[in-house]
Amino acid sequence: MSRSGEDLDIVLNIPPEGIRLKIDGIEADFQLKPVADSPCRVGCPAGVNVKAYVGLIARGNFDRALAVVRERNPLPGICGRVCTHPCEAECRRNEIDEPVAIRQLKRFIADYALSSGPAVLPAETPQRRERVAVVGAGPAGLTVASDLRRLGYQVTIFEAQNRPGGMLVWGIPPFRLPRNVIEEEINSILNLGIELVLNTRIDNPGQLLDEGFAAVFFAPGHQQSIRLGLPFEDELEGIVDSLNFLKRAYEGEVRSLKGRVLVIGGGDSAIDSARVAKRLGADEVTIVYRRTRAEMPAAEEEIAEAEREGVRFEFLVQPVGLIHRERRLTGLRCVRCELGEPDASGRRRPVPVPGSEFIIDADWVITALGQKPAQPVSGFPDRVFIGGDAAGGPATVINAIASGHEGARQIDALLSGRKVAVTASRVPELELAPAVLTAVRLSRSQARILPVHSRRGFEEIEAPFTPEQAMQEASRCLRCGPCSECVLCSYNCPKHQLLLQLEDMSKPVIMRVHGLEGMFFTDTEPRGIKVEFSRQGTVVGGLVQPLVAHTDPYLCRACGRCLEVCPHQALKTVKWQSGIEITQVDYQRCRGCGTCVTVCPSGALQLRTEIAPADNG
Repeated sequence: MSRSGEDLDIVLNIPPEGIRLKIDGIEADFQLKPVADSPCRVGCPAGVNVKAYVGLIARGNFDRALAVVRERNPLPGICGRVCTHPCEAECRRNEIDEPVAIRQLKRFIADYALSSGPAVLPAETPQRRERVAVVGAGPAGLTVASDLRRLGYQVTIFEAQNRPGGMLVWGIPPFRLPRNVIEEEINSILNLGIELVLNTRIDNPGQLLDEGFAAVFFAPGHQQSIRLGLPFEDELEGIVDSLNFLKRAYEGEVRSLKGRVLVIGGGDSAIDSARVAKRLGADEVTIVYRRTRAEMPAAEEEIAEAEREGVRFEFLVQPVGLIHRERRLTGLRCVRCELGEPDASGRRRPVPVPGSEFIIDADWVITALGQKPAQPVSGFPDRVFIGGDAAGGPATVINAIASGHEGARQIDALLSGRKVAVTASRVPELELAPAVLTAVRLSRSQARILPVHSRRGFEEIEAPFTPEQAMQEASRCLRCGPCSECVLCSYNCPKHQLLLQLEDMSKPVIMRVHGLEGMFFTDTEPRGIKVEFSRQGTVVGGLVQPLVAHTDPYLCRACGRCLEVCPHQALKTVKWQSGIEITQVDYQRCRGCGTCVTVCPSGALQLRTEIAPADNG
């Protein structure tokens, strides 16, 4: 029975370590392995096709790069500034020099979008009668609203505050996330035809079902701060939680802060509160944290910026009491700690050191110990879906976006009857693994940072990449993962595509190799091969042939359009019979991307997807 090339890795049970491939006329044999998804895409909670938009930026195709980002991330300008960029931790450039600056590239393309207009609902979007309510206009709620509206549902967002954005607005300072960026991106989503109702708190989402909504996505966020739990905490002047402090500062209610400020906590809210306090004029700001710097959940780059701005740190210190006089805070009683065994968070537990008590003088204490739900988030009807922070505790913006995508999939599955797809299917790809894969060390591009002495107010401190910087940085990408992730072939991609067909396969499968020179493919003639499956102890014969473009000289008019678009300089004009000019393909350079085929007006250029000897070109 013949096999389909699309089933190759399944039918032949190719193990992760690959199989051995022997090519006629070549002494060495090669390892053939399945191609895994690119590490950066796997590392992104929202599943953004990082390789595609980075490659498009490298080519200067900013509009198309933006479209790729918006497929999975409706808030690219926000994530481009405050995302924790787990994709960069997975970047294979870490093995060579530094990861590609993916977050800053996203920020660049998002800033470009601010001048290109808001997102628009495609004309072919279906119109459904079902109404869906979304409670909470934070990242999760905005994402689920965007996804469902693009599927044709009528969506209404209910927000308890006087503006949308949730913690984006109230929890992150403008010098990290400018308010105009938040407003532009939220307006772009609302422009899809989504209704927004402000100043409306919904504690019981079930009531919305009674009002005619077919489903509810409940993502009110975590708006209640966790307390220290110390005596007099709620009675003293001079102690405030970080959420309340930041909100009052952003709304202009707190314009100055004098004296010594202690910030309790080690997360992003603690860092943000400390940096805002410095900008409001505090004489001295100190972050008090009961573990070491290594255990701080805040982003390392934000910790470093706080240090540059003069914020001090007291590590392995835990508050145990509030010092006060006439109901006014004057200091914090603390104990020294040492780290013990790991707790439920996986971090080593702080253990107080007996007899180590001491006092830190303070005029203000800002508590930043995290947040919790303001109301219960369980016991709701079946058609209420819980998402965002309410589902799994405080998380990052990109995790909230991922939660919104999942909520939209589940709601659509309920209302439409469509099954929820776990992963998108794609044609399997194989790769002829090189013996040694090396890359040139290239310095990571650095965005311009506002000098510390100029950081007086809430002006954004990080500048965007210039187009030249963005294209240069994007060109550092190693193009990991399957070719199917690329929207267009990249100039600097080293991979060539081949057709592989075994004896009992009905059609070839695409495999790729890093350069053809070592395989001695000087033309497009097929070569015989033998594939060894060590686990099964079998050897299968077949053919392999480069996947390249071919020219029909009788149709070619030498118009030159293909030469203009070829990303690999694989085409040139030559003289043919009777001096007629035609386009010729350089088989060593051609990658089989098909770009030239799409622009050929006469159909002279074609990609052969069947193995057969070349006869012209």
